[in-house]
Amino acid sequence: MKTKLFIAGLLIAAASISGWAQGYKDGIEYYKVEQLDNAKELLERNLNASGTNKSEAYYYLGQIALQQGNTSEAQSYFDKGVAADAGNPYNYVGQAAVALKKGSNAKALIEQARKLNKKDPKLEIEIARAYYNANPTSYAKDIEKCVKNARKWNPTDPDSYIFEADTYADKKEWGTAAGNYELAFSNDPNNIEAYVKYANTYFNVNPAMAIERLEELNAKRPGSALVQRQLAEKYYSDNQGAKAAAQYGEYIKNPNHFAQDEVRYVQLLFFGEKYKESYDLATSLIGKLSPTDSKVFYMRRMQLYNLVQLEDWDDAVEAGDAFFKMAKPADAEYEVRDYTDFGKALQEDEKPERAIEAYNKAIELNPKNTDLIRNMGDSYAGAQDYAKAASYYQRLVDTQQNTSNDIFILSRYYYYLASDTQDPTVKADAIVKSQQYIDQVDALVPGNVQIVNQKANLAKLIEGEKITGKAIPAYKELLSILDTKEDKSDYSRYYKYAYNYLANYEFTLGDKSLAKEYYKKWLEHDPENEALRQYVEQMK
Repeated sequence: MKTKLFIAGLLIAAASISGWAQGYKDGIEYYKVEQLDNAKELLERNLNASGTNKSEAYYYLGQIALQQGNTSEAQSYFDKGVAADAGNPYNYVGQAAVALKKGSNAKALIEQARKLNKKDPKLEIEIARAYYNANPTSYAKDIEKCVKNARKWNPTDPDSYIFEADTYADKKEWGTAAGNYELAFSNDPNNIEAYVKYANTYFNVNPAMAIERLEELNAKRPGSALVQRQLAEKYYSDNQGAKAAAQYGEYIKNPNHFAQDEVRYVQLLFFGEKYKESYDLATSLIGKLSPTDSKVFYMRRMQLYNLVQLEDWDDAVEAGDAFFKMAKPADAEYEVRDYTDFGKALQEDEKPERAIEAYNKAIELNPKNTDLIRNMGDSYAGAQDYAKAASYYQRLVDTQQNTSNDIFILSRYYYYLASDTQDPTVKADAIVKSQQYIDQVDALVPGNVQIVNQKANLAKLIEGEKITGKAIPAYKELLSILDTKEDKSDYSRYYKYAYNYLANYEFTLGDKSLAKEYYKKWLEHDPENEALRQYVEQMK
């Protein structure tokens, strides 16, 4: 299979636009909306970048460690932050937060921070959070004092409103929380934290309003990876697949995107019927990821799905082989579609025996799926095992979950079985059943060319090598149907079948004149048949 690198240009372009990306500040934004793992990844990824304020980055890494229960790691980060810039008050707040968690006195550290940034409402709210995270009940008066100070020093600063909204959200008072978040971004129209928390809180109540707010924010802060990602996620959660795919396409150009988001984008492209783009991105990701990364399993699955939709059967079989040969991640399960898509590729690639194996596995996962039963029957027919082909369609018809076409195919498979078998008992039984189901579907769909032609075929099979005229009623019915068609060009082969039989029957009866008339009628629908023309001209 040729490896396609459609996405490579996109990734190169992403690297070139780092100038408008926010670097480590994206990590801070993720921290503020409580996506700690994402925040940590971005802060660590950008820690040594030239534009990173290490003291600030260490503070947020420390806060993440503290919230994840690792106080020793948190203390180490806050100490590094002080060493990097002793004039940054926030790392003293961090050290105070560790002390409060341990039940120690933190007043000296808090006062040291306040001296460095006097009457700073944002710093005061960070102190409030340190108290709140340690024990909101024990430190209730300290928290209240911090909020009052922040409001006194700057009544329009958004942080105090965000903090209060967070406390309401902790109590699941969603309406009050949303109101405070809205007040925060009303005071600061560019505040990402307030907008995102509002959208997350309000989405289950009014998705359209939540999305509208994120759209507003995305227009104001186009470089924020968090905002781009949140908007894409909300589109996805609101079943707006096309918008989600387009937004993810913009988002993954940002250097601060995550690998798992590219995986999601592959899926969105697939469901948006952009199969070539989805395949190319999946292939690119496989090339970038470690072979043991669980995401490789999902990307190989998407390669298979996309190639089947593209009807690239050879490559689809190769992709399916690679998918099923790799170790399955512990948290992954094979899906019905894995086997049905692989089975279809094998079937179209003329590998019916292997297709049967794939469809069997699919049926094991979903034994009541009628499409799977059809696929199994057709695969066995492709392998010329007509007994099993008929048995699967019989199973379908017996459950009464069938279509009229299923009845027609069942009759055909019994016909093929009767034609193929050397066992007279099996042959007789297959003929009876083929007749039963062709009569049944003929009653359901009268006047159908294929059904009536099959009636004639079955009559000829019953008749054997000697023409006795058993198929005449069916062929005459067929001709009467064909003669009503305005465009008869698509039905030439059926005229041939009918007039061939009628001519041969009359010839065996000795009526060569009538036989010749039938041959002439055949020739009208098969004018390029020179052998037939010469034969007719030689008839007396």
